[in-house]
Amino acid sequence: MSEGKEIDMDIDKIINSYQSKVNAEDAKPEKVAQAKDETLNKVKNVSVLAGMFNNIRTAYDMVSDFVTGRYKGVSKSTIALLAGGLAYLALPIDLVPDFIPVAGWMDDAAVLGWIFTRCADEFKKYRDLKTRPTRSCSSDLL
Repeated sequence: MSEGKEIDMDIDKIINSYQSKVNAEDAKPEKVAQAKDETLNKVKNVSVLAGMFNNIRTAYDMVSDFVTGRYKGVSKSTIALLAGGLAYLALPIDLVPDFIPVAGWMDDAAVLGWIFTRCADEFKKYRDLKTRPTRSCSSDLL
């Protein structure tokens, strides 16, 4: 097996374990908004993650819009992947605990980078719909 496939499989295992920790209570819009604010405030001050700020915000917005029914143009598997990645970022205990300087955020950056690479087309589609003039109607974004 190639090294790239092994890394993908390891990250898949990590994401799957965190997806299972996201429950219905966590998916409520007010909980998502609170988690988004807390995470974005934390991320702004972490140089390793600061470059991912826009993608992290987009991921939270996409999950929130999907959960509330405002955005339907994405698969449930993509939403599960994003939710798992956001949970991995938000939870302080993960592969390398966040309280360990620099290294604690490096694993978060690696996991999110992997997810955001796989979701790049979905992010573009979502951002395009969000920036489209309001007079046009789309069945994906209500």
